[in-house]
Amino acid sequence: MTMFPKEELVATMRCRPGALLPCKLDWPLQRVCYWSGQAVDTRPPGRTRWKDIWGIGWQKESPDPEMMPYPVSHPLQHELDNLHRYPWPDPNDPQLFADLVHRRPPNGYLLTGEHPSALYERAWLLAGMHPLLETMVDQPSRVEELFARIGDFETALARRYLDLGVEAAWIADDYGMNSGLMFSPDMWRRFVRPHLKRLVDLYHQAGALVILHSCGNIAALIDDFLELGIDVLDPLQPTCNDLERIRAQTAGRICLCGGVESAALLSGDARRTLAATWQRIEQLAGQGGYIVGPDDEWEFPPETHAAMLNAVEYRRKQTRGGRSGN
Repeated sequence: MTMFPKEELVATMRCRPGALLPCKLDWPLQRVCYWSGQAVDTRPPGRTRWKDIWGIGWQKESPDPEMMPYPVSHPLQHELDNLHRYPWPDPNDPQLFADLVHRRPPNGYLLTGEHPSALYERAWLLAGMHPLLETMVDQPSRVEELFARIGDFETALARRYLDLGVEAAWIADDYGMNSGLMFSPDMWRRFVRPHLKRLVDLYHQAGALVILHSCGNIAALIDDFLELGIDVLDPLQPTCNDLERIRAQTAGRICLCGGVESAALLSGDARRTLAATWQRIEQLAGQGGYIVGPDDEWEFPPETHAAMLNAVEYRRKQTRGGRSGN
């Protein structure tokens, strides 16, 4: 199989009309992550409970590598008054990038630096979700300081990624539930937005793209994402977002990514997957700026994996035919 052209992926991410339709199942995107970015990086062999470099406690008992561990303790729970005593990790620690310094992606891949649990997620992992939400109301200045310190850490990571030559950032920070945001848009704008803006501006100044991965219903923040200049929004869960409305708001300004229910692919039903894929292509790809794909990352059955790629390839052939006819 011929590798999907990187230049077509970038063109779509920049919402240029007429680009070939990318797909998350075969796009030439190479994600790299600093050591300790994923909780399992710090897991001692054979241990089911451990603490990461932040002091967050984790538990993992399932042998399935696809299953994430669960946070079971939070070092700043009820301790936000003592931020000055908390031992913050050093983003310039050589160990964090030791595995990446000499790593280069294969030719033709878009090198993308990951920021897992970037801002809000890191804050609640440190403080506990309910205590954090309560403190947002009761002691907002403490929360502002917490987010500022997390923002400093992530910004320093971004500079290190750019030194490695990344061409894009993958910022993962879940803001939504099925019914709406986990907290009000005004709170998001006060606590999260300033530091997300710092990251976006830093990457854009270097000519790099910014992909924001945020699960749940994030419709209330679309205008903010437009103002910040987010390039790509993923994963567009259709069960809790009005994709027609989001497409109308973002057309030509933000590339949408995902949108196909993972349940369709996990079912093993090729026909169901084919229909779901075509539905999203027809709904979101008309003016370009769409990357088709599932709304979650799993190992999918080969039948449905192939069905999605077959639908995408048919659309690509249509585009190629239109080009040759011009």
